[in-house]
Amino acid sequence: MSDAASHGTGPESTVTCRWCGAENQILGESCQRCDRFTVRRPRWADIIPSNQKWLTKRRVLRIAIALILLVALVWFNYPFVPNPMILLFKKPTTNLASSTLPGQWSTAGRDQQSSRYLPQVPDEPRGQVSWSRFLGINTRSTPTVADGVVYLGAHFKVLALDAETGTVIWEQATKGPVHSSPAVAGDTLFLGFMDHRMLALEQNTGTVRWQFETGGAITGSANVTNGIVYFGSWDNFIYALDAATGELIWKTRTVGEIRSAVAVHEGALFASDNEGNLYILNARTGQKRMRFRTGKPNAASPAVGNGLAYFPSGGKVYGIDAGVREIPGELQFKKIWAQFWLWQVPGIPKPSGQRGARWRFSPKDTKAGIISSPAVTAEAWYAGDTQGLFYARDAIDGTELWSFQADVTILGSPVVLGNRVYFGDMGGEFYSLDRNTGQVIWQVSLGAPIAVSPVFAQGRFFVRTTDGRLHAIE
Repeated sequence: MSDAASHGTGPESTVTCRWCGAENQILGESCQRCDRFTVRRPRWADIIPSNQKWLTKRRVLRIAIALILLVALVWFNYPFVPNPMILLFKKPTTNLASSTLPGQWSTAGRDQQSSRYLPQVPDEPRGQVSWSRFLGINTRSTPTVADGVVYLGAHFKVLALDAETGTVIWEQATKGPVHSSPAVAGDTLFLGFMDHRMLALEQNTGTVRWQFETGGAITGSANVTNGIVYFGSWDNFIYALDAATGELIWKTRTVGEIRSAVAVHEGALFASDNEGNLYILNARTGQKRMRFRTGKPNAASPAVGNGLAYFPSGGKVYGIDAGVREIPGELQFKKIWAQFWLWQVPGIPKPSGQRGARWRFSPKDTKAGIISSPAVTAEAWYAGDTQGLFYARDAIDGTELWSFQADVTILGSPVVLGNRVYFGDMGGEFYSLDRNTGQVIWQVSLGAPIAVSPVFAQGRFFVRTTDGRLHAIE
């Protein structure tokens, strides 16, 4: 056989099998004698003797299957491997954030962690009402304050008021009542609506810059961090949009409806649904790190601090390790484990609880429940219950510090300023307590129930009451 034919350069591209020596085998196909692939062997390789026989169809198939399984394992185990498609091709185009600056309250929970805590204030409020304004039929939208302007949702409109006087600066009509709170980032308001839309509004006029439509109502406030607008919808999805353009970066499905604001901290997003689940996601890609299950209804947002996520569910408050990650298949394994334990199989110990659970707090009164988000500091968390009992509990282990009995039900979240904690009750009383002892410093009656959290900016509180009024308290 010629040298050209042996190296596959002839017109028929036939070669001699390098493994078994069979002649006239077609280049690139398996040898008719030994079933190994025939390849062109470079001339320089002739000096290297080789009788290895590993490149067979069967082995190539095995390698391909192994690679497919490896890719699938990486792809479906999102808690451990970031989604490269989102990291590479779905980048935010700005660094906009709804971070609260001095004298402002730029997002519903004050900061991205929803702590409702301001460590220092120049002057503590004295409990004097400086102005009140009727806004129409009440909604659950809490105000946000930036650059001397109060922004909030109302009945079929969005309003901007002068923070000093309560005078209306502008208003924009909407297609329904607005229950979410605006988030202010840069010169833009981000606000969700019952008609399924998330809107970006120009701060000075309220004109629409962009809109994004979901499959359900939006009642939870937006959270803007690192150029991304985060929010949940009643369509059982959490969304992340580019704050500048409204383009979708990612969305993640949940079991229940997301009716409250989400929190963001150290690259993780925290959200709770109305089925009692707490979700911890990768904030950049939306991949699930953890789903903590309570099995009880919940409509309040989580707060994050001290390495924990605090959230109410079923009238209780849970403290969950904020850095926990759920091992894929762990829940199913524990269900089987629990079944064997219930059958009293010899040698089977009692199954452990859910990963990440640190503590759970329940009011002593079985008729009482905590349904609002707590305020969180480095020392304690604070919340009130439906029987009017207000609690201060240790931030790390949830043990009792003190309690205070208000007149009636407490539905709104409290706010902590320096050494004081503030909250309202459904009797219309607005309280200021010493946060170290629980002693009353002052209280003022606003004449109608307070069902939502107050906010603080420019030296005064802004408090909504169910009679449709907004009050400024200095």
